[in-house]
This record gives sequence, C-alpha cells and structure tokens, in this order.
Amino acid sequence: MYFTGKRQNKRDVAVGLDLGASQIKAVILRKKGDALELAECAVMHSSAAVGKPGAGRPLAAELQQLMTQFKVQERRASVAISCSSAMVCHAEFPPVPLAEIKSALKLNSSGYLRHDFSSYYLDAFELKKGSISVNGKDVDKTSVLVGGANKMEVDAYRDALVAAKIKPEVIELAAVSVINAFHVSHLGTKDEVVVLVDIGAHMTSINFLLEDMPLITRIMHFGGAQISDYISQILMLKPNEAEEEKRKMSAPIQELVKAAISPLAREIRSSIDFYERQNDRHIGQIYACGGSACSPQILAILGEAVGTHVECWNPIRSLDVSRLNGETPRVLALGPSLAAAVGAAAARLA
Repeated sequence: MYFTGKRQNKRDVAVGLDLGASQIKAVILRKKGDALELAECAVMHSSAAVGKPGAGRPLAAELQQLMTQFKVQERRASVAISCSSAMVCHAEFPPVPLAEIKSALKLNSSGYLRHDFSSYYLDAFELKKGSISVNGKDVDKTSVLVGGANKMEVDAYRDALVAAKIKPEVIELAAVSVINAFHVSHLGTKDEVVVLVDIGAHMTSINFLLEDMPLITRIMHFGGAQISDYISQILMLKPNEAEEEKRKMSAPIQELVKAAISPLAREIRSSIDFYERQNDRHIGQIYACGGSACSPQILAILGEAVGTHVECWNPIRSLDVSRLNGETPRVLALGPSLAAAVGAAAARLA
C-alpha cells in the first residue's frame, strides 16, 4: 500500500481510480502550470463484490467498459480501494530509516501493532520525529502512519485491473487518498485541526488533520448503504425504492436517517471529545466527502447529531474544470464522491 507524500514520477497526466463498494469512479488530471486540471471523469455503478468468489471477472469487464469512455489512452492508473479488511493506525518507532520500519512491520507486525497482520500488505508513512519522556528521560521516536489490507483482497483487485489491461502503479487505501485530495484543496490552515469524514457506501474514514497531516485516522464499517438498508427495513421497501426515498428526503425519511446515522455521529463526537481532552485544543472544522456528502440534508442531520456544523467538501472546486464545458454542473454535483479518485491521481502529479 502507498501513502501520501512526494512522488518521484515526473508527468503531466495521471489517471485515478476509486474502486468503491457500489461505484467505480475515475478521473484524469493534467498539470496546468501550478494548477491541476480535471480533463475527464466517469462514474459507473458496480455490482462486482471483490470479496466474493468469481468477482474478479465482472470487475475487469466493468473497468474495461469504464476506460473506453476516456479519450486519453493512458493505461497506467493510481488506484484507491475501500475493501472490508482495510486498516489504518498510528505507531511509534525508534528513529531509524523508514525502510527499516517497513521491514520490521513485515517480520513482526504483532510486536509493533499489537495485532497479527501477517496476512496483510502493510506500508508506512513517516509523519514526524520527536521525543517522549520515559522514566524521566527523553527518548527519540518516529511517528508513522501504518495501513494495509488483506493480501487476498488486494490481489483480487490487482488481478481484475490487469485483466482489464490497466497497469496499477499503486494501490492505496481510500482513507489515505482523500488526504491527498484535501491537500490539493488547501483548506487546512496553520495550527488549526480539522476533521475530514469520507462517507462511502459501506465504510467511513475519519481523519484528524493538522496542516494536511493525519493526527488520528479511524475506519468505521458504516456508510450510505446502511442508511438505505435501515429505511428499507423499517418501511419494508425494495433496495431501489429505499434509495429513491433517501434521495427525496421527506420529513418522515429524515427522522429515519437521524436514527440510522447515529452510530457514525457518536463515533465522530467521541473521537472529537477524546482528541480535545488529550490535547487541550479545539477542533476548528468538520468537512465531509463521499456519496452521502452530496446530500445537504444528510450533512445537516449529521451535524445536528454531532453538535457541530459539517461542511460539504467538494474537491472538484479546487481544480480547473474549463475542459468540461457543459458537463461542469453534473461533475460538480458528483464532486464529493470523487475525492479518493482525485487524491490518487493528484499524488502522482505532486
């Protein structure tokens, strides 16, 4: 897995793919001076559940169909995934080279992460160096962000990409890709801690960022699908009917959304309270992206439950969209759901 940071690749065009649980999102970014231009984008519904046997072939077919929509013939892509086994955590190591930290994690993940991740692909990104007090003495340390996913799941994604004749340059977690996109937006201000919530179909990531660097990262198995499932169960509707009711967002449906979204609201609120108590500082702003963030009503309900305003973050607004012509309104409406794809491509052009 790969994480946010400087890339050595020098190029002008990059393809970013976000292989979500219910949709595949793709963007093509170009360097335009000091800015990034959104050249093309596409969104496709996906029914290929990678975790299930035989899902690789349908996913490969969907990817091939998606890529034929693009004018650019680039077949290299940076890929973000939101697989069920995804994990992200923070860990501290002695001040040694990052390569040695990665080797140590590969050999003895349980010794450093208190859990056996021997069946995972793991990667680490250095956050900062510092020192901690141990028995009255200052001890040097390196703080790193560690993340990964089950090897079988990652290999299934990779095999589907290769079968679709797409060369995956990197496969990274969507929870990290959105940080790359947030960095492009330049929303974080110096000395202000903000919370970035990416609400996917089945998973939500919660990132506490200071100057675009993650202080806390949590992944929760909750997403827009759980809200729809709750509406479906209470009203005894078919899945597509529940989705339609969620889009209409009538007053009775809003009450159901309040109940359905409460686990996420509690997790965000408890995370904020924990951080503020531990660090004696106030959270400045909560931003949200992902499919559910396209709904102002859902964000209003979430903000009310959390007790803090939740602002929709649209990464497309930080890009040059002059090439899209008449498609600009449609793409802007989809913008919050394109964050991981934008982040995956933007990291290649950094």
